[in-house]
Amino acid sequence: MAAAYANGISSSPTNLLTTLVSFLVSQGWTSDSSASEGSGWRAHLHKSGIYVNLRAAMNEQIWPRTEDPDYWHDRFGPGYGIGFYLGTGYSGGSEWYEQAGGPVRAGSMSVAGAGINLPSGAVAGYHIFDDGADNIIVVVERSPGIFCHFGFGLAMAEAGQPEDFAYFFGSSSAAFSTQAGDLPGGEDNYGINLSALPPMSSGNREYGSISGVASYVTSCAFVRVDAATFADRWISNGCSMSAGSGYSGRYGRCSLNANPDTQNYGNAEEFPGYKNLLGRIHQTAFAGSILLPLHWFTLTDPGARWAPIGYAPSIYWNEAVGHGYAAGDIYAIGGVNYMIFPHFAVLKGA
Repeated sequence: MAAAYANGISSSPTNLLTTLVSFLVSQGWTSDSSASEGSGWRAHLHKSGIYVNLRAAMNEQIWPRTEDPDYWHDRFGPGYGIGFYLGTGYSGGSEWYEQAGGPVRAGSMSVAGAGINLPSGAVAGYHIFDDGADNIIVVVERSPGIFCHFGFGLAMAEAGQPEDFAYFFGSSSAAFSTQAGDLPGGEDNYGINLSALPPMSSGNREYGSISGVASYVTSCAFVRVDAATFADRWISNGCSMSAGSGYSGRYGRCSLNANPDTQNYGNAEEFPGYKNLLGRIHQTAFAGSILLPLHWFTLTDPGARWAPIGYAPSIYWNEAVGHGYAAGDIYAIGGVNYMIFPHFAVLKGA
């Protein structure tokens, strides 16, 4: 399909989800189901063997809570948002969070996922992108000047892998995609009261008191690697080897890793990183700003080595907003347009 773009103002999480479903169908995705559930909405679509499972929450807790309810998903719900994950099949007889082939939290039978935290009503605006190669990105200005996002793709840009590596990300982990109200303890949270960090770039900083820590970095990005790399397939970017963090059995890390709570964690310094470039990639000598791809690495065997696995093809770390550009501006390079948001840019097409 050709690259496509849509924007507008959604009236609720359900409205945003149904808008996304219509966009995906127009881009060649097959809808397996799209219907109301609870007070929100549930949708399942597929393309090229990859299934996306989505649930809009309307003052609900949408993620399963089969273990300690204070330890993971929907910790401060009910609330509003969209939760989702990728998988490899669909069954109308199964719950939205029980579809085949999705990431499973370590030591658990429950799905791991991510999402986007939203207000109960209208947002300042949304932007939906498809780069023409089925890399889908949704960016929402949830309140004036505060941006959040989620997205997914059928294949990362290649780094020598033997098969396509599907991926998905959210600006909130499952634990906080429907979190209601202010964070306990006055903690800041990317994608809720701060603009989200770049997609795929780092674990989501959440408030928590687990193991005596003030901040708890949970998984908000997942990549499906080949079985030779990891038999359970899905790697994730939380900072803890626990079900509570959304850990799916093996670490994934981004070259940016902008979240200070995960820097230097788990020997992540063993692969090339952008950390020391933070705050330095905007240009002052001319009207421009560098676009850097967000490379991902996986720990091939715990305690062994980090291997490159590619990058999401249409997302770039960028610091243009606030340095000569405003959110939503178009940055044109060589006949190709990129839309600029706080901390990142999205390929929009020619």
